[in-house]
Amino acid sequence: MTATTCKVWGCYRPVANSKYSKLCKRHRELNQHNGHPTFKPPALAKHHATYNQELSIAVRSGKQWFTRVDLTHYEKSFGRLLDDAEQLKPLSQYRRLGDLPERTQLLYLLKGSVENVGRHETMKQWLVVYLAADFKRRLFPNEKTFAVFVCRKSLKFRVKIPMHLTKSGNKKYYKLNAKRAVKMLRILEPIFQLAFMAHENAVMWFRYYNCKLHISNQRKQFMKEKHENNPNYASSLTKLRIIKSIERRYLGG
Repeated sequence: MTATTCKVWGCYRPVANSKYSKLCKRHRELNQHNGHPTFKPPALAKHHATYNQELSIAVRSGKQWFTRVDLTHYEKSFGRLLDDAEQLKPLSQYRRLGDLPERTQLLYLLKGSVENVGRHETMKQWLVVYLAADFKRRLFPNEKTFAVFVCRKSLKFRVKIPMHLTKSGNKKYYKLNAKRAVKMLRILEPIFQLAFMAHENAVMWFRYYNCKLHISNQRKQFMKEKHENNPNYASSLTKLRIIKSIERRYLGG
């Protein structure tokens, strides 16, 4: 006997299509878009509930590491991909990007990133996010969620979301779903692995990460001790920062 309600724990909505799925319409869309019906990707900013300190530090330390090591093989390989992307002709406003092969979709996204932030920043962001996510791969329940995180974080604020006009004249935006992200990452993964071809690069990456993590933990411990002695310590720092900002802006201090 087939189940009539969604298989997600605590959800009692009816199954959207029992022939192809055991999920309700909402969770089925989340599964297609994010790679998992209930997984919430880890965040890199502290104000989010899903903030992960180690992943955030891995990204920030990776940006510093990127400028200090020799990545000739990676830059040459990724550079050839960017050369192919820059040679693409602009898409018609009526052409749907999602109808093209995944490699062509990736090239168009890379082209938009290069136009907005440049080649160097594009290379750095993709590699830094991938290495950090690969280091904390246990945070992701499957390959789809991992690929979605890497692709979306690498393109966020760097690419204007492509869109096309439908037959009725409405605008429809491109969606980087889990299936597309997995195929794109399979193209890019061999290139990312070139970064650790030299053993020294891997050693330096872990050195930068451990140093940043140690400093972050020290600051957390310092704030914890201050808060125990004075519960209003954090708010007093905020007030002091606001006063100094006003002095600098209006009094020339």
